[in-house]
Amino acid sequence: MAKNDAKALSRGARRRARYREIAAVLWEERVLNVFKGAGLDEHAPPEAARREGDPGVKEKELPRAVRIRHALERLGPAFIKAGQILATRRDLVTPDLAEELAKLQDDVPTLPWEEIKVRIEDELGKPVEELFATFDQVPIAAASIGQVYRATLPDGTPVAVKVQRPGVTETMDIDLEILIDQAQRLAAHTQWGKDFDVASLAEEFASILRSELDYRREGRALDRFREAFADNKDLLFPAVYWDHSTEYVLTMEFIDGVPATKLEGGEVAGVSGEHLVQVGVGCYFQQIFAMGFYHADPHAGNLFAMPDGRVAFVDFGRTASISQRNRDAVFDMLLSVFDDDVRGATEAVLMMCGTPPHADISQLEVELGQIMAAYRRAQAMGGGLDDLVQKLLTMMRAHQLHLPTELTVLLTTLGMVDGVASQIDPAYRLVDVAKPFAKKLLPEQFGPERIFKATMRSARAYARFFDDLPVQATRVLRRAGEGEFRVSVRPTGFEQMMERLQAGFTLLAYALIVSALIIGSSILVSRPELTGLERAGSRVVLVAAVASVIVLLTRMVRSEWRKRRAGRRADD
Repeated sequence: MAKNDAKALSRGARRRARYREIAAVLWEERVLNVFKGAGLDEHAPPEAARREGDPGVKEKELPRAVRIRHALERLGPAFIKAGQILATRRDLVTPDLAEELAKLQDDVPTLPWEEIKVRIEDELGKPVEELFATFDQVPIAAASIGQVYRATLPDGTPVAVKVQRPGVTETMDIDLEILIDQAQRLAAHTQWGKDFDVASLAEEFASILRSELDYRREGRALDRFREAFADNKDLLFPAVYWDHSTEYVLTMEFIDGVPATKLEGGEVAGVSGEHLVQVGVGCYFQQIFAMGFYHADPHAGNLFAMPDGRVAFVDFGRTASISQRNRDAVFDMLLSVFDDDVRGATEAVLMMCGTPPHADISQLEVELGQIMAAYRRAQAMGGGLDDLVQKLLTMMRAHQLHLPTELTVLLTTLGMVDGVASQIDPAYRLVDVAKPFAKKLLPEQFGPERIFKATMRSARAYARFFDDLPVQATRVLRRAGEGEFRVSVRPTGFEQMMERLQAGFTLLAYALIVSALIIGSSILVSRPELTGLERAGSRVVLVAAVASVIVLLTRMVRSEWRKRRAGRRADD
């Protein structure tokens, strides 16, 4: 067997083994039925294979959301990351499951230094002693994908070295293939999967997770932010040392400051929480609404207050982009919420989601008004934007409004930014940052240059339209004059009617066949020249046909009676 064939076979064997492992974990946690329709049942272990002490036995009384979280934690990095992303999608999952998934942690025991050292040397091509002047062998941070170490370059520059665990890419690649495969099956065999297009969502999740595995992408994002905010003396984005970086090793400037997590419990000497919040939130608004590219993991551990008063950002493994149209819609919604403009907020939501035929806009406006009123009450009690965002996503789920992933990520990020800022500085209010930013942004959006560009785009579009109109109109009129005019109608929602029509045609065909049998048998029975055997056969066919008619009529009467009884119950 060729080497490539052997490798493919080995991968196929590992994939099948992983399927069995996934099914076993889901079965032990009593959540295999959640994925009914995905075909995992065939990989589940038989009941006789259960062992005393299995987690499913001890914890079978736990709520289903808790058992799902336990299963994802047991299944490893890909499932943990997917669960963390899904926790932000309250338009897809129930609130209790979203809250439970938000607790997912990917903390794992650290790998021995010997394994990490081999990884660094394989990637950078030299011994660690030649690459760095010093290298602390104890990591300062560790997760399921990588570990971070403190070191110094030969010139004495302090750096942080992020090293990906060996084998993570291969393992996650198989798991992501399985996630996509299961999502495609759910989309094909379940109504929930079809309604929410889980196949496309799985592809998006996989793309996000794969991007986190390539440290070069994180380095390029850092360079982009560092360049964009080079003139801002209040911000610091760590520099990337590309000659000490690869796909699996990233060497960055070491940030020696006070993490925002220490400010959540109170003031730290020499550090202003109010200043950190004002600068940090302002930077996020600039990233999102001006750049359209932002840091999408804004927890307090990624924000630092520097001794010189600057605010530093770290860990850019998760970033996101947002289109101009969608960022305009989100900004309009925020301003409408702050101005208590329910109609404006409703229009912004419809701009984000579109207006599907089933949308009840009046009810949507009523519910959105209730959410905004609850937000105002929560603000008086120290609540923030995060609760509004989660209620908004839940409302969209209830109304079957499908929010694009980039908007869900953005809204969730804004909620997280608001929550972190409120923990650091309880007196902070998002509106205090948003409105000054709006005064600066709105002239840029609706200034002469922007309006001129928009007008020119519209003018070009209308020019193309009017240029093509005479030709297209002439073609239509010519075809109409020649008697060739086709109208294409594509009705939707007629599946039940078509099923009833098909049943009616089937019943009609059945009636015609039975009628022919009855008439033919009656004629044959009346013929005197028939033998006794032929006459007996004709009578059997006649009796069978009459009996089938009686059975059919009985069923029709019973069915009609049940429908009328159900209708009376509904009226009562």
